Amino acid sequence: MEQEAQLDQLSKMFYYKLHKTDFGTMIAVCDKELLGKTLKNKDLDFFVNPRFYGEAEINEKILELIVDVNDGNVIGNKIVKLLLKNQVISKESIIKIGKINHAQFTIL
Repeated sequence: MEQEAQLDQLSKMFYYKLHKTDFGTMIAVCDKELLGKTLKNKDLDFFVNPRFYGEAEINEKILELIVDVNDGNVIGNKIVKLLLKNQVISKESIIKIGKINHAQFTIL
């Protein structure tokens, strides 16, 4: 039983937070290891703010939440790869911050 709990924790690869806006619900998601880090890219410092990205841990079930949101802001190579694979985002929506992928999307 303890081993199952440890495996479940390991599978939780992302932090996310849902934000209510005037236009609906936006989801912010980051790869777990990026939360609280500052990413650097030339003249840009990007802080992966826990108040914006980090309310709860989740695994690939994040896809179940994304179907109910209007907009998203994601950072991290794992989450971007997952969303690309599931056709939530396109390659054109991805920018790099250093070696880390970042994307924003709107679901119409």
